[in-house]
Amino acid sequence: SADDYFNSDLILVWGCNPVSTQIPNAHFLTEARYKGATVVSITVDYNPSSIHSDLWLTVRPGSDAALALAMCKVVIDEELYDEEFIREQTDLPVLVRDDNGLFLRQSDIEKGGSEEVLYFWDTTTQGLAEVTRSSLALETARPALRGRYEIDTAQGPVTVRPVFELLGQRLADYGLKRAARICGVAAASIRKLALMVAGAGAATNVTSSNFAKYYHGNLIERAQALLFSLCGHIGRKGGGFVAFPMLTHDSFDIFARSRTGLVDTVRLWADIIPKSTWLKWKGWSEELVATELTRQAYEVGILVSGTLFWNVHGGLLEYSGRSAEWDPHMKRSIDEHLKESLDKQWQYVWPKRGNDPRMLFSFGSNILRRVRAYPLLLEHLWPKLTRIAVLDFRMTSTAMFSDYVLPVSAWYERDDHKWVTPLMPYIHAGARAVETGEARHEWWILGRMARAISDNAARLGKDRYRDRQGKERSLAGLYQEFTYDGKFDENAEAEVAEELVKQATNLEGDWKEMQETGYTRFTAPGAGMVSIGNATDFDKGETITPLVHHVRDKLPYPTLTRRIQFYIDHPLYLELDEVLPRHKDPPSAGGDHPLRLTGGHTRWSIHAQWRDDGLMLQQQRGEPLVNMSVEDAAARGIADGDLVKVANDLDSFHIRAKLSATVMPGQVIIYHAWENYQFRDGKGFQNLIPSPINPVELAGGQFHLRPTAICLHPGQFDRDTRVEVLKA
Repeated sequence: SADDYFNSDLILVWGCNPVSTQIPNAHFLTEARYKGATVVSITVDYNPSSIHSDLWLTVRPGSDAALALAMCKVVIDEELYDEEFIREQTDLPVLVRDDNGLFLRQSDIEKGGSEEVLYFWDTTTQGLAEVTRSSLALETARPALRGRYEIDTAQGPVTVRPVFELLGQRLADYGLKRAARICGVAAASIRKLALMVAGAGAATNVTSSNFAKYYHGNLIERAQALLFSLCGHIGRKGGGFVAFPMLTHDSFDIFARSRTGLVDTVRLWADIIPKSTWLKWKGWSEELVATELTRQAYEVGILVSGTLFWNVHGGLLEYSGRSAEWDPHMKRSIDEHLKESLDKQWQYVWPKRGNDPRMLFSFGSNILRRVRAYPLLLEHLWPKLTRIAVLDFRMTSTAMFSDYVLPVSAWYERDDHKWVTPLMPYIHAGARAVETGEARHEWWILGRMARAISDNAARLGKDRYRDRQGKERSLAGLYQEFTYDGKFDENAEAEVAEELVKQATNLEGDWKEMQETGYTRFTAPGAGMVSIGNATDFDKGETITPLVHHVRDKLPYPTLTRRIQFYIDHPLYLELDEVLPRHKDPPSAGGDHPLRLTGGHTRWSIHAQWRDDGLMLQQQRGEPLVNMSVEDAAARGIADGDLVKVANDLDSFHIRAKLSATVMPGQVIIYHAWENYQFRDGKGFQNLIPSPINPVELAGGQFHLRPTAICLHPGQFDRDTRVEVLKA
């Protein structure tokens, strides 16, 4: 939680701009300085958060991994790392074979051995020891971090080394001078910051989903997490590497699984509960079990990777499939990588390739605004669809291209509550302040649809059908199932909200109190998939510190090694030389053009909601803007306020230029969430963002490299797009 900053000695604002985008929480950051915390801003521009920092380092876009790895090298070379922490909590002692770069596995040593039992060299016994899987506690064992050892395997002797030894080889490429050339930060500043991180009693970072929007964001975040782990800033007050945390009540899962909404009753009792019990009997933690069960939802198609859906069914491969053209590290086409991933069931797409979708419902999203290269959806996906329906409280870019707009009640027109991030440990509730005409809660809309489907199925005699798993289901009984045997009809939005609060295991107070006060406090992360990964507990009035269950209680992490894992011996990671974190130059997505288009979250924005509101528009001069450096603008004869054309090999759009001394040359910034209709000719700025697929994100098949909630399947990238800007 944001108030945990008060326990930090050092706060890195690295990949975020909280003074502008986390306004309700930003005071915790600035007030932490009164308690002695040092705030360091590491950014690609001089933004409002940089102004309120003690130290500002400006990095070239997409070069943060080089900065982090150079700092890691300083920490290791000067022996400033937390040796006991990395022995116990990370995979750095785990042994890797010299001959093939794979972990030494039990299956290498004995016939029929496990693929998931790994080893370290125990300096206490001077022998091989299994990596413990049910607990991180080492007891009397002391894993070696260095050395080369010869091991007898079923195929003969092989030499092995700890990951830590291999990491030293990797970091040899990130000396201070070379890293400074890559990232643009002076060598002396890199070393100074490394010493600050290593010397802090508790260091934390402030970031968000920013790096996930870089093509090599995977490498950047792995490198950042490595720095924090080397220095032991994990799982203790004021310390932690926190990227995009979530916190919600766990009754969504409980409520949905009790009916056909996500998992039918028969499957719940016949499959999930016995498997959960069996996994717990094996010694799996609640976090491991929840993660595993969520992966099943992807395997059977209950949850779907949006990026893969848009690429396979929406035609985005026309642009994103050109990865190899822009990424010099790729050895194969993205088509080959995608086919391999789907054939081997590393990743999944539903409907499967060759089975076109026929209907599209959009709610809780705004597809034609937020999907990069969205014009391809209109060209390839829209013609396949017989009906497109949008549920929203306003006329969005997507609604303008739909067959039906079902008006949804807005925030102050409903009885409901909202999910939040753990930055502030409260769930917010609201009572209906005004009555609306045709606008309705989604529960009412979907309930009426369920009733209509049930009535028509009974009338037409089309009751039974088989779902994509081949299970027979009833349409005539759908409304009965939806209403929980009549307990919650379509008018029961407030009753459903109350039931969710009542069933939650991690909320205090009741629904009526929540509506009166507007909020109530979480008492725990709960068992819900999006929250349980915080792996912590907290008392009332206490700050929330993530990963305490692992560091304090020695519970295993949900990874192959059951530790914080930096070495990934998957075939794709081996092929692309990403088994350990490294820096790779960003691809030239969109063509060989001189300016790199980046972005950020808009001030006070809830994505595109209210993006066209008059008061909100006053913060951005009333229309879409591209922020340019004074130098780049002068070289192109562009003045502040000019209408300019932004173009690359794929497309173009028009936008107003805003000149700013805070933007470095070679970069242009467009803050997110503009609606397409706010641009000339309705061409929004996402139109020329190709979002090439990064092949390593198609990996799967290993214990933790499988799709699960909101991660471990491909993302969309926009921070690496190359463009030119010309005066219109």
